[in-house]
Amino acid sequence: MGLREAAVIVLAFLVAGCAPIVPLAASSPPGSGHHIWLVGHGWHVGLAVERGQMPASRWPESRAFSEFTYVEIGWGDADFYPAASVSIGLALRAAFRSRGSVLFVAAFDAPVDRFFADSEIIEITLSVEGLEALAAFIHDAYAHDPTGRPIVLAPIPYGRGWFYQASGRYGLLDNSNTWTARALQAAGCPIDPARTATAGMLLAEARRFGRVIRGPAGETAPARAETPRCS
Repeated sequence: MGLREAAVIVLAFLVAGCAPIVPLAASSPPGSGHHIWLVGHGWHVGLAVERGQMPASRWPESRAFSEFTYVEIGWGDADFYPAASVSIGLALRAAFRSRGSVLFVAAFDAPVDRFFADSEIIEITLSVEGLEALAAFIHDAYAHDPTGRPIVLAPIPYGRGWFYQASGRYGLLDNSNTWTARALQAAGCPIDPARTATAGMLLAEARRFGRVIRGPAGETAPARAETPRCS
């Protein structure tokens, strides 16, 4: 295998997304404020929200999880993202010949930093308008059947929820991380999705306007004098 072929394979794995770290179960009162969280899962970044703060009128599908406190959302390739085991072939097909996309939705009750006890986490503060725009963005990511219902495809590895058929075409530079960046941009955050093709790039961009709850090595960052805000 030549250097060019090896580089393509590595890059494909880098942006295709992967199965997230299985979180620890815990129970604690929910937080307060208009916060959302980025959750680092190795090669891709999930977006966690407090379900009760998200307007159901803009994200009607969220009513399916009304008994839960938090929801994590992700978007990715229809074959690679739900796969129990991944391969070079799946990664390359996701990057260059994707056959569709899925929306990952997982509901849970434990605080985000406890549920994802081993993950890098960045907290981002939004305005009410930002939350509404984010909810609308997530709603638009669902594909719906002729009756208007979301299309369930497969179970998820943790929490309560499903992989749903999604809108949008997955590709090498239009992947799970750039989708999350577009969600942040829709919510009013100063981020350029073109600079977020990898999880590391996305998290680095988010540190400019978010508060690091847990860094990549598991350390807790000191609080800032002023809490940054996106919108």
